Amino acid sequence: MKADAVRDLVSDIRSAMDDICEDEWGISERRFDAEHTGLNLLESVLMESRRWQIDEHDNLHLRHAMGVSVTLDPVASMIMAVQDDEQHLVMSVDGHPICVAGEGIFFDVPMSDHLSTVVLLGEAGFPMSHTPDTLYMLHSPSDLLTTIEQDCFSLEERISASKLLASYTHEEEGRGTVSAKALALIETGNLPPQVEIELVFSELFPKFLPSLGGRGETMVDEFVNLIVRLTRHRPDEHSNTLHRFLSVHLQSMSSRDQKAVRDRLLTLCEVSRPDLHPLFETADAVYQNTRDYEEYHALHEDIVYLPPHRRFEHFEPPANAFANANEVEDIMDF
Repeated sequence: MKADAVRDLVSDIRSAMDDICEDEWGISERRFDAEHTGLNLLESVLMESRRWQIDEHDNLHLRHAMGVSVTLDPVASMIMAVQDDEQHLVMSVDGHPICVAGEGIFFDVPMSDHLSTVVLLGEAGFPMSHTPDTLYMLHSPSDLLTTIEQDCFSLEERISASKLLASYTHEEEGRGTVSAKALALIETGNLPPQVEIELVFSELFPKFLPSLGGRGETMVDEFVNLIVRLTRHRPDEHSNTLHRFLSVHLQSMSSRDQKAVRDRLLTLCEVSRPDLHPLFETADAVYQNTRDYEEYHALHEDIVYLPPHRRFEHFEPPANAFANANEVEDIMDF
């Protein structure tokens, strides 16, 4: 990339930051200084870039191998970061805005570092294991299916591929060609459970729970059996995805079915699967919250609603009720 263009871009970012009054900052002074420091790294990274281009509006453009155009607005991203402590980058794919956020949501990472990271990822072609789920269109479904299926790829790569493939199944609402191929791949039973959960926790879920939407013992059995299947590798620590999967689907069940699932998990913990205890705790928490809500709701079921047109008449005091209210004797007699 041309050195003059890079220097002008970084200068424009610094100017946009300095034009923001300190009273309008949403970040600390220390963080503001860190942003300025991080721009030095961004400048050096852009200097070595061979794939990104700068336009006349200070936007960075990347033509990806998949035939799509990725656009990054570093000036707007920095302004939002300084004013609102916003960690979302201003990005688009083929002109359509895309939600991409850095880890600064949980850690105080400067936006300038996020910008450098995106530029470097673009230079590397957005590796599958480091591509945000919202940029799934940067990888073809066929490449994702191949990565998921073959053992020569690392577990991390296969999990990342399944997350990206889940976005394709969401786009198809679980009824397209990609969804059918993903389902067939899962049904072979050869995928690691960590890979399966990413696809099960998608639009494909109804395929694994035929009784979805129903109630009773059949649905509970199918759901618990699915949990056992997804934990057959007996990990030392269950993934956050699995806990979210359990919590989300339990919340859609009746309290009776929630209790049944919880009790089944507890039985498994006590008999043969002590590793399921963290999942039992998640199920128990969902059930307790539901029960507390239902008890609170039942407590207020007897409250009578008084129509607005009757409220004044209902609460209006009888005639002369307060005529002698200032006389102590009358109050005592009353």
